[in-house]
Amino acid sequence: MRPLALALLPLALAACGESGLRGGGTGAAPVVQTARPDCPAAVALADAADLRRYRAPDSQDLTDLIVNARITGLAGRCAFADRRRSVEVTLTLAMEAMRGPAARERSISIPYFVAVTDPQDRILDKAVYTVAAEFPANRSRLRLSGEEVTLTLPVSAERPASAYTVIVGFQLTEAELALNRRLAAR
Repeated sequence: MRPLALALLPLALAACGESGLRGGGTGAAPVVQTARPDCPAAVALADAADLRRYRAPDSQDLTDLIVNARITGLAGRCAFADRRRSVEVTLTLAMEAMRGPAARERSISIPYFVAVTDPQDRILDKAVYTVAAEFPANRSRLRLSGEEVTLTLPVSAERPASAYTVIVGFQLTEAELALNRRLAAR
């Protein structure tokens, strides 16, 4: 996890064990803690922890903003199964979303991903999920949770559970990713 460790900011796993994971973060000030060594680490990709979606991809004008969302936490649990030949990691992503002035609908789809990497930072699996932000008539800001995602990872003496890293983030376009990187460099 050498190069990837620099690009990742752990958001929220305060503890990982068969009794469960606990975590929380605020997007702006992520919690950085070490999980129990027999569980996979779970982190939010810093470059993908914020989503600013505009009506036009090249715009950054506030009047063109459809939604502004950020990952605020990651919670779940870790349990070994099949006589410790696999580990089940269950995660739920917490986020905040703000409806922008360019949003025409009260329901906005927010895509996010959950990926698993090996010790060489190769992506072994990735899935994209969508959470629907349903804004009532009198609210422009919501707290949301993604669906509960359960991953079953094979483990062995050669590949313990701690060899995996679970990475989460918003599924961004190239323009959105470039904007996040520009804003982070300030």
